[in-house]
Amino acid sequence: MLKMEFANKHVHQIVRYFGQSFSRHVNNLKLHISCCCLCGNPCQQHPLLCQYCQADLPYFDHQRVPYDLLLWPAIAKIIPINRFDHLLAIAPYVWPFDTWIGQLKYQHKTELAALLSYLLITHWRQYLEIENVNLTSENTMILAVPLHIKKWQERGFNQAHLIARKFAQHFNYNYQTNIIVREKLTENQVGKSGAERRKNLKNAFSIQFNTQFPMPTQVVLIDDVVTTGTTANEICRLLKKKGVQNITLLSLCLALPGKS
Repeated sequence: MLKMEFANKHVHQIVRYFGQSFSRHVNNLKLHISCCCLCGNPCQQHPLLCQYCQADLPYFDHQRVPYDLLLWPAIAKIIPINRFDHLLAIAPYVWPFDTWIGQLKYQHKTELAALLSYLLITHWRQYLEIENVNLTSENTMILAVPLHIKKWQERGFNQAHLIARKFAQHFNYNYQTNIIVREKLTENQVGKSGAERRKNLKNAFSIQFNTQFPMPTQVVLIDDVVTTGTTANEICRLLKKKGVQNITLLSLCLALPGKS
């Protein structure tokens, strides 16, 4: 019996080793045969983006603007109400981020989810290191803003889910897909005022915690674009009612007035 357990453990280690080795070879091959989607030059770290274009992306300047955008005084004009405790975004909603997100959502270029997740991972790693934030795999749960099932069926995927899944895998975070449920198929939020958005989202979501998982003290809620924060606020209101203590809203982009 002991010999069999030892053999099974040894086999699993060998399979894991070869699986990781194969994955590294595939990633290296992708880099060799790929080119940057912005300039066409060879890529070094990600198959779709070279290191030079990555460095030139229109990030928020964190020498002027804090990583936690809720500490930025101008944010109160953009998001007057917030039920989340922290807000992080890579960049304003401008080119090329607006183009990438649009291509992902409406042209089904799902390979861009890996690129956007890669950029979000890089940003998050910098935030953890510079701000010395203690968000570990033991105390943190990742959630994504959900789509209604009808819209998911029409599109074929939820872009926030694709990004959040890769993000959680990289950091070994606990990622749950069925806790936030979009109960109501709402109208498009584009062009609506803050009050109209809140009315549109009334009773749109429900929270269904699985008893297998204890209530997390820390939640990172991932979305692609934050405009007024209305959708995130409604979800965070429900999460706080369930006992979640601290919520970080993590987004690719923040839509700034006059920038989109």
